[in-house]
Amino acid sequence: MRISTSWAQQLGVNSMLARQASLSKTQMQLSTGLKVLTPADDPAAAVRALDLQETIDKTHQYQDNIFTARTRLNIEESVLAGSEDVLFRAKELTIQAANATLSGNDRLAIKQEVDQLLDELAGLANTKNANGEFIFSGDLSSVPPFAYDSGSQSYVYQGGINQRVLQIGPERQVADGDLGLNVFENIDSAASPDGKRSIFNTLKALSDSLGGDFQAASGAITGDRFLRYGLDYSAAPTSFNLSSDAGGPVTVSLSGNYASLDEVVGAINATAGLAAAGITARSSGNNIEFVSSTQGAASSITINAGTGGFLTDAGFAEGQTGTGADLPATNVLNEQLNNVLTDLDSALDSFLRARTSVGARLNALDDQELHNEKFILDTQTTLSETQDLDYAEAISRFNLQTVSLQAAQQAYAKVQQLSLFNYL
Repeated sequence: MRISTSWAQQLGVNSMLARQASLSKTQMQLSTGLKVLTPADDPAAAVRALDLQETIDKTHQYQDNIFTARTRLNIEESVLAGSEDVLFRAKELTIQAANATLSGNDRLAIKQEVDQLLDELAGLANTKNANGEFIFSGDLSSVPPFAYDSGSQSYVYQGGINQRVLQIGPERQVADGDLGLNVFENIDSAASPDGKRSIFNTLKALSDSLGGDFQAASGAITGDRFLRYGLDYSAAPTSFNLSSDAGGPVTVSLSGNYASLDEVVGAINATAGLAAAGITARSSGNNIEFVSSTQGAASSITINAGTGGFLTDAGFAEGQTGTGADLPATNVLNEQLNNVLTDLDSALDSFLRARTSVGARLNALDDQELHNEKFILDTQTTLSETQDLDYAEAISRFNLQTVSLQAAQQAYAKVQQLSLFNYL
């Protein structure tokens, strides 16, 4: 077999290149700390490393969500504590106002402080977090949860009806706040016909009583369905009947797509004969309300179903009736104050339940955070075993490859010196 000079030279070059490639790969492993530099090195290990890293990144996001939820819940806890302080002071003033020896001016002085407490409580209920979101508005976090409605002369809830939740684990979510509807609004009341009254309206009733600003109530009924985004009856029209002590019944028909609560109210109020019957539709927060134009105990309003599902869609019951109330006499002031005291106790119970719920969620966040930390550590250990380099083995291999490359270089130099012309 004949071996040409060029072939011998090429064999030497190929040997050096192969050893240089191996040495370069080892150098890259040492510099990156990874034993799998490309998927081609170990496809199975590369896929597993990607899966493990994705799991770690997702768990880090859970940890970020826990931090966010904890921050928001701590704000809520602070607000609830401040709200309790307001109600405790309101109770003191209510008890003080029940003293028969007080003059009208004394009660007006108390009224001024009650008004300040009412403004303070409304401010607390409309607290924002660091992102400018209202903490008690649920999924409508850009909308102030409570506002004073000059039409009904009461505070109405206009936030969302769904709590916002954050994912804090693969199978675990936690609400980052409570709905103002549940904390401040639906408070058990001894003075309200339907047994519920917001704490704001309780304090307003206290203020009105102390100022002698009594007003006869009109008959009114309010639906309990969230109608902020309107109703659509373009495909299936609906109708219902309204009657009041002043007239009716009047049939109201709806057959369009109403994109907002205001559009629904406007369409109903445009019904012929409704105003003559002394009936007005208006928005109450995110709900719809029907009111009689008359006042006093004889004032009443009733709704009955027609065709379609308006009553169900808007949250009314068949034959639902609302009645008014007469002007209270001065001698019933103490009865009103007693009702306020009862309502304040109910509100304090509501705040206590909310604080208990917040505390339970904060504990859940702490537990899940520890679990996530351990899971991240365990997963990082597995990832390290999959992709991290064994430096002791790599350094030994690097030294051997260096010696091997040097030997190949020396052998190439020796082969280059071989020639028949040296022996002729």
